[in-house]
Amino acid sequence: MTRASGARFVWSCLLLHAVCAHAISYGLRPAMSYALLEQGHQAVWLGVATAMFAAPPFLLALPAGRYCDRYGERPALVGGGIALVLSALVALAAPASLAAVLAATGLLGIGVLLAALGEQAWVMNQASPSRLDHSFGVLTFATSVGQLLGPLLLLLPRDGAAAPPTRLIAVAVLGVAVLTVLLSLAVPSAPRPPAAARAPGAAAGEHQGGGRVRDLLRVPGMGSALFASSMILSSVDILVAYLPLLAQERGLVPGWITLFLVVRAVGSMVSRILLGRLTTRFGRVRVLMAGCALAAGGLILLWLPVSPWVVAGLATCYGFTAGMVQPLTMSWVTLITPPGQRGLAASLRLVGNRLGQNAVPLLVAPLSLFGGAGVVFGVTGMLLLATVPSARRAPD
Repeated sequence: MTRASGARFVWSCLLLHAVCAHAISYGLRPAMSYALLEQGHQAVWLGVATAMFAAPPFLLALPAGRYCDRYGERPALVGGGIALVLSALVALAAPASLAAVLAATGLLGIGVLLAALGEQAWVMNQASPSRLDHSFGVLTFATSVGQLLGPLLLLLPRDGAAAPPTRLIAVAVLGVAVLTVLLSLAVPSAPRPPAAARAPGAAAGEHQGGGRVRDLLRVPGMGSALFASSMILSSVDILVAYLPLLAQERGLVPGWITLFLVVRAVGSMVSRILLGRLTTRFGRVRVLMAGCALAAGGLILLWLPVSPWVVAGLATCYGFTAGMVQPLTMSWVTLITPPGQRGLAASLRLVGNRLGQNAVPLLVAPLSLFGGAGVVFGVTGMLLLATVPSARRAPD
């Protein structure tokens, strides 16, 4: 195998890894939301489950990022695959238990965190600055493919029940999770930069990681990048978690949920394929600001009592615009981070994401008791509007 063909093989394995990890997340999480509702739990538990997806990874992200910088990306990829396997096993063992659903959601969050950290750090360390938007666009395109395929699991045959077959979905997810572990083993870690290439104090920071985190947070634009990234990802999580409630409130069958999630994923896929051209023509800052503003508008309009076809159109618009923001925040963080600290920077970005994924759902969850899913989407959209000014600080 030539060096070029070997690199293509590794890149293909990494992209397929991203597809599998996100297919698992977007297939199993809606199924578990349905399981909670079918068990008769109040809608506020959807917010608790969403926070459980973010809480355990919050504690692991920074240590995992430091480990990535020191030992490479492969351990994170393998560990993520193992956590996804465990999540599927817990969901398969006790799909009717509230504790099991919450535990499976927590393990799923850990698996997705480690998978995303390994994938993003690998691209950060391998891609040239001129190819960052394209490379992250392709990587996040792969995640969109997974987000497109995952909801199709909700269409698996059911025995006359209204809710999707959680146990059957867990079996399918288990098989994909095992494949994720095997793909992780095929991706070698990116070469580590020499010690001289690292930022001053980085070596000492390996033993005093708090200093390195503070140094990264002082980098101009880092706080704005983390805020934009966390808000857009939190809005995606809320959309996935609360669409089943919206469908239940409006008397829609599960097939509509599949359609909404699929068209959202297709919108993200299209925008990510076009991302390099869009930033070349309009500039990174303009694309970021437009993406944040239009994604917020799409969520706010879900508050209105519109037809399912209009909801599908809004989900498509949201997917297209939010899909641009995520990879651009990855490029943003990479460009302002010194070599040798990019694994930590990726984990810091993921910590910011998890902080938003904890805080925002818990903030909006009580609103569902008074105004249902529509209020949750409307308030989330208003919060997302606050990211538009911060996008002005991105490198163009």
